[in-house]
Amino acid sequence: MNKVKKFIMIGHIAKTELQTLFYSPIAWLVLVIIAIHTGMTFTDNFGSIVESQASGYSNTGISLRLFGPQGLLFMLQNNLYLYIPLLTMGLISRELSSGSIKLLYSAPVNNAQIVLGKYLAMMIFGLTIISIPLIYIIFCNFTVEHFELGAVLAGLTGIYLLICTYSAIGLFMSSISSYQIIAVICTVTTLGVLQVAGT
Repeated sequence: MNKVKKFIMIGHIAKTELQTLFYSPIAWLVLVIIAIHTGMTFTDNFGSIVESQASGYSNTGISLRLFGPQGLLFMLQNNLYLYIPLLTMGLISRELSSGSIKLLYSAPVNNAQIVLGKYLAMMIFGLTIISIPLIYIIFCNFTVEHFELGAVLAGLTGIYLLICTYSAIGLFMSSISSYQIIAVICTVTTLGVLQVAGT
């Protein structure tokens, strides 16, 4: 029974954090930027494939061209380290700077529940982010012949796991300072180093 109460409290914290995220203009701005960027990338690639097909050239590996290197998922992966810090910068530092962390501590919750609740909120928001490229994947599944749905969905799952990883790093950086700008700088620097190390 005690464990159930802990999970309920984590759910309440996640719900409150999600409400804060969706009331925030920064979260909506990030979603709009991702939507525009993914839309431009997809339409450019899809348009070039349609033009080459209309010219009589045979198109092979369309799934790879649309979602692989130089494609939609690759572009999203390369730019995630710029988007996620804007979402995670205030997860803990906002509570520290406003003093509302004391109200949380006065409630029957511990540090683990606070962190897990806020991380759960970011995981749910990550589903909102990947729903944008999912629209193009569903479109391609009905319009592209021999579309490699399994491989593309595996790539999308990898993007979601990357969002969760970046969110965990951003959550940690947000907890080491009460200033959101410091949290952003530290998170972008860390994720930038990881991005370079990956190449």
